[in-house]
Amino acid sequence: MDFKTIILMMLPILVSACAADTESGSKKLPREQVAVFTSTDIKLQKSYEWARKTALSYTHDGADPVGLWYDAAYPNRESFCMRNVAHQSVGAQILGLTPHNKNMFSRLVENISEGKDWCGYWEINRYNKPTPADYSNDREFWYNLGANFDVLQACLKMYRWTGDEDYVSDRRFADYYGKSINEYVKRWCLSPEDIMSRSPYMNYGRNFDLNNKFHTCRGIPSYEEEIPDIAVGVDLIAALYAGFKSAGEFAGATGNDSIAGHTENLAAGYRQLLEEKWWDAGKSCYHSHMLSDGKMESGNVYPYVLWFGATDDERRQKQILSDIRDREWTVEYLTYFPALFYHHGYISEAYDYLTILPTNSSSHYPEVSFGIIEGCVCGAMGFNPDYKSRRVATAHKCLDDSTISEIRNVRVFDGYMSVLHSGIESTELSNDTSVDVEWEAAFKGDYAYIESGGSLYPAETHTDLKGNVFSKALIPVAANAKVRAEVVRI
Repeated sequence: MDFKTIILMMLPILVSACAADTESGSKKLPREQVAVFTSTDIKLQKSYEWARKTALSYTHDGADPVGLWYDAAYPNRESFCMRNVAHQSVGAQILGLTPHNKNMFSRLVENISEGKDWCGYWEINRYNKPTPADYSNDREFWYNLGANFDVLQACLKMYRWTGDEDYVSDRRFADYYGKSINEYVKRWCLSPEDIMSRSPYMNYGRNFDLNNKFHTCRGIPSYEEEIPDIAVGVDLIAALYAGFKSAGEFAGATGNDSIAGHTENLAAGYRQLLEEKWWDAGKSCYHSHMLSDGKMESGNVYPYVLWFGATDDERRQKQILSDIRDREWTVEYLTYFPALFYHHGYISEAYDYLTILPTNSSSHYPEVSFGIIEGCVCGAMGFNPDYKSRRVATAHKCLDDSTISEIRNVRVFDGYMSVLHSGIESTELSNDTSVDVEWEAAFKGDYAYIESGGSLYPAETHTDLKGNVFSKALIPVAANAKVRAEVVRI
């Protein structure tokens, strides 16, 4: 069963699904009140304030033909590209740019076409046209093949944050998902069975010219763009895993577990390929890319293995994080690292990236500010919502256990949520949405119980990759309610 069939089977269910209204029917705060962060850690607060002000300066509110959008490409390009939007979208959502994300993803997914071999436009400008620097015509353009799956995963993140069923049921999105993991995979030889023997240059015209970038870069099988003759990059393998995994979760959002299981099994094929073919046991690292002659080499794109969640081998995860710390990186990579390191428990390292980025010589790249926003809210504050499970997680990941930090009015579901961490033993969650949620309240340390509203909740412990122990409990929080949770010392 291919995913095109799966999507067609899902549509009747999806169209009738009950949507969370992300814009109408709920209060909308003025922008200056959204995602306001304060902390007794002044260095952290200043980094966030710089990022918030800078990110909002890249926002365009509908006067252009493309509609609502924000800069997500090279500076002064007046464009947004697939990889950058996928990366910046969580930070944008936190800042209340929900309609901007929706419009930009809609523009990206609606332009997939057979004439471009099921690619879209890598980059779209403010005039709602493909950016000339990356596009000449449907046979000559720039395109990184992992982008389709990067966008697919990002759309799933937007669904988790907003509950907007259009990300699941809108025919433009559903068609994009189906074409990406079916026709697109076939056209570019990206199946687990074919990908290790594919050619670096495919689907080109009769007058193929190695000196024409729009010929050689029409289907780059990696985000590594500087090395010629790459047949496949490890980041593409990881992106394929994430894309198929996300497609399975979209199916699961409708309750269609059999379809979800089938699609996620396809994702497992890419994970198996990654772990069996791409790990270099001698050097204790993943190969970065494979050339057309089958030679595998080191390079820069291996952090995407973690970004796309493509390995659950903790030893290999640790090695990637160690390798990252031992190298110099361009600012594009650096913007991924705050959220990535916080996620795995490397709090000190994540904090360093988060607070140093504003002083980087390339801090004017739009990715920098949006990456800091995500790193602070999802990382340092540990705030992560999931509309499908109606669950919200928090965990204070601070350097000083006495730090008090608050993020007010984060745009989530059909309203806003706020989190106040008082050190590492007390947290308050304000749920200003119409959705009743389960709050996964986590605290650094080993505790048997967490108290909230006069009730004791048994705590489960979890140890992250760095060895930090967190105790967590599930606490019900009604719509439009404020709840405090605290650890219990026995």
